[in-house]
Amino acid sequence: MSYWIDSHAHMVDEVFQEHFDEYMQRAKEYGVGKTLCICLNLAELKRGFQLQQQYPQLDLAVGYYPSDIPHLTEEDWQGLEEAAQDERVIAIGEIGLDYYWDKSFIEQQKEGFIRQIELANRVNKPVLVHARDASLDTYDILKEHPVNAKGILHCYSGSKEMAKRFEQLGMYFSFAGPLTFKNSKVAKEVAKELPLNRMFVETDSPYLTPEPHRGKQNETAYVKYVGEYLAELKQLDKEIVQKQMIENYQTLFNK
Repeated sequence: MSYWIDSHAHMVDEVFQEHFDEYMQRAKEYGVGKTLCICLNLAELKRGFQLQQQYPQLDLAVGYYPSDIPHLTEEDWQGLEEAAQDERVIAIGEIGLDYYWDKSFIEQQKEGFIRQIELANRVNKPVLVHARDASLDTYDILKEHPVNAKGILHCYSGSKEMAKRFEQLGMYFSFAGPLTFKNSKVAKEVAKELPLNRMFVETDSPYLTPEPHRGKQNETAYVKYVGEYLAELKQLDKEIVQKQMIENYQTLFNK
């Protein structure tokens, strides 16, 4: 049996709370069999645990987002340490670097990124990496602080050259809605070149909605549009893409 996996979705976000059952039903109708929910704090993780009881197709990851790093207390870090050890948490993320919005605390971002890589290594779980306008620094950190269980560069937007370097570190790559946009030439080139056994698709919902719903709120069901677009790009049957990504997921997360 083949199905789509949404490897990165913020379905614990409050915007989905009121009609969550409808979103899950639509995901099922669209052939989405697994969604990795990204929890950006312990409150979101608590909600994730509750949702998972009703929807076992939800997997959970937790980590501190780059822009939140300056506001964290040692109590927050201790809470993450404990949460990371929970067997229901399959990855640490999303973590990383974001130089797009604010470059005033770059060193703090780097420290927070490294600290969470070290945590991931202690619990032997993969990382989900956010790298916006920060490809080279992200690469340098991952090279100097290798992730034992590897991980995914989520919504990859870097160059082909950087992709090859990340690939040598054993990293995987995930593509989101922007892959379907007409002006996303670089992403299309990278997606064509990368081997399918290193790739995932995602929504990053409620953000980055793919065509044909661009401009509206994204949801996990819409990963099917990204997956089908990728299959067209690589000139492969969608079932081949689905099955390879299921295998990738099982390999990376020991599922």
